[in-house]
Amino acid sequence: TAVAISALMIAIASTVGVGVMVSSFRETVVTWLDYTLQADIYIQPPSLVFRTADQTLDPVLVNQIKNTPGVAGAYTVRRVRVASNRGATELVAVDPGPQRHRTFRFKEGDPDEAWSAFAEAGAVLISEPYSFRHGLGVGDSLILRTDQGARAFPVAGVYYDYASDLGVVMMSRSTYDSFYDDRAISGISLDVTDGGSVDTMIRLLQERAGSEQDVLIRPNRVLREASLEVFDRTFTITAVLRLLAVLVAFVGVLSALMALQLERAQELAVLRANGMTPRQVWRYVSLQTCLMGLISGLLAIPLGLTLAYVLVYVINQRSFGWTLQFEIPASILVQAIILGVAAALLAGLYPSWKMSKANPARALRTE
Repeated sequence: TAVAISALMIAIASTVGVGVMVSSFRETVVTWLDYTLQADIYIQPPSLVFRTADQTLDPVLVNQIKNTPGVAGAYTVRRVRVASNRGATELVAVDPGPQRHRTFRFKEGDPDEAWSAFAEAGAVLISEPYSFRHGLGVGDSLILRTDQGARAFPVAGVYYDYASDLGVVMMSRSTYDSFYDDRAISGISLDVTDGGSVDTMIRLLQERAGSEQDVLIRPNRVLREASLEVFDRTFTITAVLRLLAVLVAFVGVLSALMALQLERAQELAVLRANGMTPRQVWRYVSLQTCLMGLISGLLAIPLGLTLAYVLVYVINQRSFGWTLQFEIPASILVQAIILGVAAALLAGLYPSWKMSKANPARALRTE
């Protein structure tokens, strides 16, 4: 039974490893969305390409939005691709609001010093994936091709970001306007006045934008739910892979138990000759398969957690440059044990039935 237990253990361990990795990734994204999405409403034009802001807002509409009654603050963002000494780079020019210290978590650099250099000294902030892929850190310089020629910008901080695996460079809007002849706006975030209704504000903004430009107006909650929906849809394939792994292990356990039936025919015949009934034989074999599944599930937990650790801190880090929180949901560990027992029991139903129906007299003839 060692081979069957090992096959089932490895299959369950793979489901534990992938499950913990996906859960860790999701919890990290949820935490990131909680502190990143601080504004009440987000407005941007529809884009033809995912993750690419290829459209801009009409300046007239931007002025109307900013002057809408009930808007406590409006903060713009501009996304462009520029050339740099590190290759094509996505540059994000932002007009950060007063809550900027709450919307970013820094991996490198002191937040107060980084924001001061960002706003006053023309420094840039880079995301963790960009830092990982290009080997840049606090104190280094990044050369960007601007409308006034190539310019070196000091890196003041490295922040956590999970929106892009390629990484982005963030620059203040005032610095961007100093070096680029581009006044376009890719998106705008709004804070509603205290006591104001977000839904009412959205209806008012839709009325104002209706005749000007087709735009997406989404509240904080909807944008957060949409982001998590995209995440869950992206990792749907992992559920199929986990199911396939269990099916392969199921076939392995079934084959091992069928072979075990032939090897133990004489042993079971002796038990039958000593008074064991077919039902007792069935229970006896089923109990053994249940123990096989239990052992597989228990052994799969440490192996699965080791696999999850490798996926989170080695594979993911090398592939995307993201730092994830390592979360171990108790439900996944319980599911591993239940899955092991259930798979073994289901695989043992037919062999147990065959063993209980075997003719003891025929098996004892060779004894």
